[in-house]
Amino acid sequence: MALKEQYAGEVEFIIADIDTNEAKQLLEQEKFEAPYIPYFYFLDNEGEVVFSEAGIFNFEEMQEIIEQIIAE
Repeated sequence: MALKEQYAGEVEFIIADIDTNEAKQLLEQEKFEAPYIPYFYFLDNEGEVVFSEAGIFNFEEMQEIIEQIIAE
């Protein structure tokens, strides 16, 4: 994943495939829901959700969201 490489050390990417037990536990544990697939959660340094959205994002859209979060 190019974004993961670009933001190494600044951003942690957690990919939860809802078909795995690990992802199901993560979603339950963190009280996240995945009403649609794909569904994205963006969290700040304190673990608070600052943006969430269902759908497909291209590289530039994801980069813009990440840049806004980092800038805050």
